[in-house]
Amino acid sequence: MSRPKKTPAQLEATREQILDAALAILQECGPEAITSRRIAERMGVAHMSLYTYFENQAAILRALSERELSQWRATQQEIEQRVEKDNIPGIVQEVLVFFSTFARENPNLYRLAWVMPDVGGESMEQTRLRMQDTVGQLASLLNLGMENGDFEPRQPFLAAATVLGMVNMPHILFHSGKLVDPALRERMVEEALSAAMLYLKKT
Repeated sequence: MSRPKKTPAQLEATREQILDAALAILQECGPEAITSRRIAERMGVAHMSLYTYFENQAAILRALSERELSQWRATQQEIEQRVEKDNIPGIVQEVLVFFSTFARENPNLYRLAWVMPDVGGESMEQTRLRMQDTVGQLASLLNLGMENGDFEPRQPFLAAATVLGMVNMPHILFHSGKLVDPALRERMVEEALSAAMLYLKKT
C-alpha cells in the first residue's frame, strides 16, 4: 500500500526542516561541512529522501542562502523605512553598522554569502545581481540624503558601493583568512565606518 501524498503545507514544512538542519550545520561547522548526508543524519532520515524536496545538494544551499538573506534584507528595509522619522545620516550609519553586526554574529552565514557564494551553489550572475540589489537599496537612501543636503552630491550607486566596500573589507579579509586578529578587525571596522561617514558628509 502506497503512502498518502503530502499536502503542499506538509511539503513546505519538511523543506523548512531540511533548511533548519542545514543552517545548524553551517553555524556549527561552516559552509564546507554542509552535505546532504550530514543533513539527513541530523534529521534521522535517508539522505536520498532529501531529493524529494530539493533537486540536489546545491539547491538546498541556494534555498538556505536565499531564505537567510531575505530575512537580512527585510531587517535592512525596516531600518531604511524609518527615514521619514529619523535623520538620514543616522539611518545610513545604522545600516552600515548592521552589515558589520551581521558579519560578527553570523560568521559562517556571512562567509557563505559574501566570501564563498560558489560553495552555496550561487552562480557569478546570481552573486552579481544580489550585490547590485544590496548596493541599489543603499543608493536610494543615499540619494535621499543628497537631495536633503545631508550628503555630498555624488553618483548614488557609486557612493553606496564605495561605503559598503569600506565597511565590508575588514570582514572579508578576516573570513577569507587573510586577517587573523579579531581585535585588529574590530579596529579596522571602526575606522572604516568613520571614514565612510566622512566620505558621505557634505563639505
